[in-house]
Amino acid sequence: MPVSPVTADPAPDSRREADSGHPPRRSAPARSRRTAAGLVAAEAVAGVLAAFGFLVLSMAIKVNPTTRVGQVSGLAALQLRFLLVAIVIAFGWWTISRRVSPAVGLRLACASVAGLATGLYAGGVAVALRGTPWPLNGFYGDSAQLQNWAFLISDGKSIPGVYPPLFPHLLAYWTELFNPGHPGAALKILTLLLTALAGPVLYLAWRLLLPPLWSLAIGVVCVFPLFTAAKPYVDIILLVLLPVFAHFLGRLLESGRRTTKRALLVGAAYGAVFALFFLWYSGWFVWSAPGVLACAAVTLARVRRDGRPALLRALLTTGTTGVVFLALAGTYLVRLLQGSGTPDSYMYFDTQTDPAYFVMWMGDLPGGYTHANWPIPGELGGVGVFTLLLLVGLGVALWLGAELPIVQVAGFFLVGTFLLRYWFASHMERDQLVQLYPRTSSELLYCCLIMVGMAVHLAVRRISERRRSEDRPTRLPGSPMRAGGAALCALTLFFGLAGSATVDRFMPSDDPASLGRLAWSAHNSQTPKGPCPKFAHGGRCEPYSEEQLRK
Repeated sequence: MPVSPVTADPAPDSRREADSGHPPRRSAPARSRRTAAGLVAAEAVAGVLAAFGFLVLSMAIKVNPTTRVGQVSGLAALQLRFLLVAIVIAFGWWTISRRVSPAVGLRLACASVAGLATGLYAGGVAVALRGTPWPLNGFYGDSAQLQNWAFLISDGKSIPGVYPPLFPHLLAYWTELFNPGHPGAALKILTLLLTALAGPVLYLAWRLLLPPLWSLAIGVVCVFPLFTAAKPYVDIILLVLLPVFAHFLGRLLESGRRTTKRALLVGAAYGAVFALFFLWYSGWFVWSAPGVLACAAVTLARVRRDGRPALLRALLTTGTTGVVFLALAGTYLVRLLQGSGTPDSYMYFDTQTDPAYFVMWMGDLPGGYTHANWPIPGELGGVGVFTLLLLVGLGVALWLGAELPIVQVAGFFLVGTFLLRYWFASHMERDQLVQLYPRTSSELLYCCLIMVGMAVHLAVRRISERRRSEDRPTRLPGSPMRAGGAALCALTLFFGLAGSATVDRFMPSDDPASLGRLAWSAHNSQTPKGPCPKFAHGGRCEPYSEEQLRK
């Protein structure tokens, strides 16, 4: 995939080849656009096949997910399938590396592992929901609200204007086509599909900036602490927004080498992409707004150094992006601004937690924790080791790569999100309003994780540069192919362990304060056809009323 030289790595192709496991070369022939597009398409296909293939394999697991023994057996069955598929991917990587090239083999292997990682996540949720047609949380909470909107759209009625329209309409159309009269079943299927797709989509977004292994290590690793299968359509926008916006800034920095026509086309393309993100889920745009403005100002100031023509083309690209964005999403933006005064007074566990703590959150399902023992006390002035490592990574990334757009995006978004978080939290008592400020924890953690990943990436690159300048080529023991394979094996093992731990939290539990309560509700909600789900507790379940759900 093309990598913007300003966005991620100003080095020539030899460094990118070294990062990807291919021996560095002084002058690599430029691949044709058709070949490059074909490789990108191959990565996308490999990731999607791995994700959906593993999801299908997981659906064949026959256990009772409402008992702990059944849950442990299901988790073990998932890991067994994960390991076997990983072995197949490893064999494919070795074969392609030997017969085609190590770079191509590593690209396809990384894309496949990205799909396998979230395929495991989706497959685990499928096991947790085995025997019930309902999605997580059945016909309660946010799940019920989405099903209600699907009914409204199918009946030709409107939904609240402040909510992003794309996903509710997709749910309504899917219901009409595949699950008539049962949007809950449609929501379950879409939840599984979107969860499985998260890895390949995020991997491809980061491939705009980084080589394969680094895209896997920085991008897909972030899925497990940040992405929740309960509302997958929400978190996926946050995860792709930052790398795509950083790539947009990199394109602005290249404005001096672009024609006017090309500037218009680039702006129109990004305007359409950002409009799609906004219409899918707009919440992250609110928290990111200060960071977007700061990044744009800094980037245009840098472009100005290249002369007036470069600045004019950058402004043309930016203006075209804005015009296309407004043309596609302007109507919804107006509705959102008109409803911006809508009060959010929902108080829950996280709203009473120290607002400076953001590395973990409980939502309204704290499990066995109380505010007496949460957050967990840290070792240094109340700050834990994990947070300290995030801060070290942030400092190193700023030290080694402050000029890179992705570092600037993560930094400015971090500061802007903190400002909005503290603003709303500081007025919570006076206004008796929350205004969703605890949701900023996800964006804050994501920005910090990006900084840590970029710190490691830039440090490795700096060491390689120094050794090359001293005529001492950096050579790890064994071949570059072996080094890439070792890193890929470590990442694959992490995904297996993190996926199992994440899925285990979704396994059905009758504890009303645990995340497993969502799957428990799905198993104990009457089906639209009348009977209780297969594993309903004691054969009894909550009665279903379509009339009530339509209200």
